[in-house]
Amino acid sequence: MGIELLGRLVRNMVARPLTVSFPTESIPIPDGYRGEHRFDADKCISCGLCASICPNKAIELVEAPPDRREEYPKRYPRIDLRKCCFCALCQDICPVGALTLTKNVFLSTFDPAGAVRPPFPDRSE
Repeated sequence: MGIELLGRLVRNMVARPLTVSFPTESIPIPDGYRGEHRFDADKCISCGLCASICPNKAIELVEAPPDRREEYPKRYPRIDLRKCCFCALCQDICPVGALTLTKNVFLSTFDPAGAVRPPFPDRSE
């Protein structure tokens, strides 16, 4: 038993580490992973299915900003990532594919308001 333990110790000393040095390194995100939402207002028909199916009520339909209401007169989803459980039901129920989940998982922020994704980001961004 002592020899077996010594052999395991030597193998572990020369083996590659199992961890990565985050944030300078990160593991690749697999396809199909459910991260941050991507919204396409041009596809959206404003049906409200995404807001009605959300189990955590993380999606609320809001009007476009005043400078864009002529171009976008309907109500569009605002997503609160603090409430979202990333279940992808909103993506699955969207009949036109206006709401999809990306592989972006780096969503932490010090500003709680930064976790709320408006349907129309500021044009300055």
